[in-house]
Amino acid sequence: MERKVRKISEKQIKIIAVVIIVVIVVGVLLWGMVPGTIYDVSEILNNPEGFDGQVVNVTGIVGGWGLSPHNFTLVDPQDKNLTIEVTHTKAFPGGFGNEETVVVTGVFWSEARHIESQKIQIGCPSKY
Repeated sequence: MERKVRKISEKQIKIIAVVIIVVIVVGVLLWGMVPGTIYDVSEILNNPEGFDGQVVNVTGIVGGWGLSPHNFTLVDPQDKNLTIEVTHTKAFPGGFGNEETVVVTGVFWSEARHIESQKIQIGCPSKY
């Protein structure tokens, strides 16, 4: 019994190539959007040395913005006494201001309880 070998047409190869490219592009975009673990201010301050010099994603409420053009305070949503100072030298996102919930991505320095911000996202994304 002779077995027929099915040939893939040029059109099918193009469709497969396009699907693979789309999947790769979507994967890269989604991977770039996922910020990793998002910590509250209290979680960082419970073990500041454990985060020293690392890039972290910290959620909190903006306070003290407008007193200095590049600095503000990130306040823990549950305990207003827990704060981290933030320096952000890039442009602030639209809608940024005091009392806004944000996620700050940047390098945390434990001794100063300070974040050198690389990115700010407005809103409160899911932590998990």
